[in-house]
Amino acid sequence: MDADALRLPPLPATIERLFGRTRREVSALPEPAGQTWLRRAGYLRREPGQPPLWLPLGQAVLQRLRALCLAALPEVQSLAVPPLANGTSWLREVCGEQIRSYRQLPQALAWDPSPDSLAVAWLTPGPQEQADAALAAWQRWRADWEALNVPLIEITAVGNSEAPARAVALPCDGGPDEWLFCAACDRASEPGAIRPRIVVPPAEPPLPLEEVATPDCQTIQAVANFLGVATQQTLKAVFYATAERQIIFAVIRGDLEVDADKLMRAVGQPLHPATPDELEAAGIVAGFASPVGLAARASVRVLGDLSIQAESNFVAGANRPGYHLRHVRYPRDFAVDRLVDLALARPGAPCPACGAPLAAVDGLIWARLQELSPLDGVPSYLDARGRPQPIALALAHVDLGRLHVAIAEANHDARGLCLPAPLAPFHVHVIVLNSDQEPVRAAVAELTDLLAALGWTALWDERGESAGVKFADADLIGLPWRITISPRSLQQGGIEVKARTASATRIVALHREALQAIA
Repeated sequence: MDADALRLPPLPATIERLFGRTRREVSALPEPAGQTWLRRAGYLRREPGQPPLWLPLGQAVLQRLRALCLAALPEVQSLAVPPLANGTSWLREVCGEQIRSYRQLPQALAWDPSPDSLAVAWLTPGPQEQADAALAAWQRWRADWEALNVPLIEITAVGNSEAPARAVALPCDGGPDEWLFCAACDRASEPGAIRPRIVVPPAEPPLPLEEVATPDCQTIQAVANFLGVATQQTLKAVFYATAERQIIFAVIRGDLEVDADKLMRAVGQPLHPATPDELEAAGIVAGFASPVGLAARASVRVLGDLSIQAESNFVAGANRPGYHLRHVRYPRDFAVDRLVDLALARPGAPCPACGAPLAAVDGLIWARLQELSPLDGVPSYLDARGRPQPIALALAHVDLGRLHVAIAEANHDARGLCLPAPLAPFHVHVIVLNSDQEPVRAAVAELTDLLAALGWTALWDERGESAGVKFADADLIGLPWRITISPRSLQQGGIEVKARTASATRIVALHREALQAIA
């Protein structure tokens, strides 16, 4: 058995004193199997709609995971960041204050945005150095996680930023995240990070605008059916609003859907679906709205999807109930404040790279890496010639809680967890049967001394429960080794030893050399 390289916080040595208990019942919550086993084994408490509560066993594993991540970073320095310091503006501000000279670079800074997460920032003199340093650490993390038997995948198109980014994930049923996968390209992407391949209709000659009556047609499909056109020949109006009640008017081809995340990224602030009262206050007729003839006003901002650039004669609302306009063309008939990709990529859509159908995959995303674009002159440092230069920033976020669940997802069997040895809260799970008998008590005392001499930690189970209950709890908790002391094992020459993943037990003599050899 390998010596423990990562120190653990002290935990009670007996299962009775441990805060948290095993459970036999299986919850009906839709969740990954790994999370179910963590709850049943007493590592985690999770209720619907509530944040996770990591119990002492789970917290010990989280601390090991944090130490494992930091061990892969040379010369990392730690910060204590206030809980309200969200985003990256504080990081830019602090870097601008603390970094003055090229001699101070590069730097790696780490902090805990929450009790079960880790953030790392790389500060370098230039973008290439930034990318090299961050990618090297990212690859070391991937190797460490794969060594824990986690069959991860890398998501190379990540939708949380327009800057280069990537993520690591584990596909699993019941996972809280979804991404799109192309089996032909072997590439995974978040829906908000890619633009689906869109078939452009043949060009049409321009025709003059024509207003037509469309009674009782308040949906794209109803309008298309009434006028005998395809939905791709219509323009759809989608409305969101800012906290200041400014209306964000998104215009997209009628057969496509607006990706709310893309829209928020384009606007640069949180949005919510516009309410009927907000639309009425802005003078917008829901169901028949159009950017054509929309008077310029501060309360409305119009964004157009790239699909409206097609040389098509579209059908759009006429801004009055019961009427639509034929032969609408962009930019002849209306303008937008910004033209941007707003189209939602959906399962079954053609892959933008090769055209093969995209498939939806559920799973856990637990780590993201992002390059941050430097602001003009802030933060900056002085180079060797005394000239100000922008500091290149890269930021990684590791959700240790999700990583813990992913490890449990990949390391369990039908009886419980099978934790990798580097993460286990204890080296061994010791079960004592018939502890009232003198030979058993003497063996317990001798094993206690041996384990202490070897530097191994043990979770002791000397409860009055049956052997079956104790073995079931040991399997649930999933420590790498189980040792059983019983009158029968002593009669057979020692203690009964079983690796968690093994199917058979063996009798080992009760002395140091025999224990050292069990692994």
